Amino acid sequence: MRKHKTDKIIALLVIILMLTSLVIVYAIGGRVAVANNAAKGKHFSELYFFTHHAVIIGLSIASMIAGYKIPYKFLAKIAKKLFWFSIILCLAVTIGGKLNAPFVTCDLGACRAFYVPIISVGFAPVELLKISTALYGAYLIKTRKKAGQLDSKEFWVPYATIFAMTAVFVGGFQKDLGSTVVISMILASMALVGGVPVKSLVIAGGVLLLSAGALIVVAPHRIARISGWEGDGDSYHLQSSIITFGTGGLTGLGLGNSIQASGYLPESLTDSIFSIIGETWGFIGTSLIVMVFALLLSRILRVSERTEDTEQSLFAVSVFAWIISHVIINVGGMLGIIPMKGITLPFLSYGGTSMLFAAFAVGVVIQISGWTKRKDINEDSSSRRGQRRARYASSSRRS
Repeated sequence: MRKHKTDKIIALLVIILMLTSLVIVYAIGGRVAVANNAAKGKHFSELYFFTHHAVIIGLSIASMIAGYKIPYKFLAKIAKKLFWFSIILCLAVTIGGKLNAPFVTCDLGACRAFYVPIISVGFAPVELLKISTALYGAYLIKTRKKAGQLDSKEFWVPYATIFAMTAVFVGGFQKDLGSTVVISMILASMALVGGVPVKSLVIAGGVLLLSAGALIVVAPHRIARISGWEGDGDSYHLQSSIITFGTGGLTGLGLGNSIQASGYLPESLTDSIFSIIGETWGFIGTSLIVMVFALLLSRILRVSERTEDTEQSLFAVSVFAWIISHVIINVGGMLGIIPMKGITLPFLSYGGTSMLFAAFAVGVVIQISGWTKRKDINEDSSSRRGQRRARYASSSRRS
């Protein structure tokens, strides 16, 4: 199989989302800065958030290029080491938070990131864990499938270990149920597509549900979020989000006219940016964003379907599961369809590590797209040429 042109539309769609994010951050960044300065005694300039976000977007585009350039074989080779390194970092950030270390950032009792002073951004190890899980999981399924071991302990022990480590270090220690769900979906999607027996998948699904229930029960703040979603507890964030969408109506208030960004809507630059898009550009704007995500996801899924290498195909599936999980959890939470969970909207939310690693993962998918099979495309082209010849011959006979 020869290398051919890559799917550049994937890169274009990601850049469209990033630029949309930059425009929104520019429009509301000043209001958020003023609100933070007044409420928390900060000293942000009006362009602080825009400048910072522009740097992150530049780094994320570079990260996407790196994902495209670094050979997949090399990434697969270091996948296991990368996974255990990310687990060690997750443990280190937890211990650092307990010791009140200056290099660890904590928010609302959850310590999830290292502070990087050079670019004033937090490095969240869980984002590295997501891509290392995708790489390592794809490798495990390919090798065990080749050996006929998908229903044996040779597969399930290491595969279940990935989930167990995630549940303990991310869902437990870091109190990050959202990322735990995303990584679980990455693992589940690869197992489903990779040919793991249905009976084993059902058992694994039951374990996942029990684990999720346990993580919710042991954390009062998660129960409070569910109560708020049901209308029995603190639902301020959800109500503010719904008001934000309602204020935008069909066409929105227009760029720079946001009201909710002035301290009314929590996390307006990060978790709640989809609500701000609804306020700014209305239902039409949010619908267009959903359409861009749908097109991006369909292109990624197509890469998976056309890739003959099992491991690379599974990696593309994992990136699909990664992005769609984020979109469903974020958008569903903002609309009140599901309980709200603090998780970023890929390539749109203000931040750092999440965008950087998601962009890298997409870059790897673009690399894989250059090695997909072209038979179906060639057959379509041949079919169209045949139809044109038939029409030409028919018209010639009539004349």
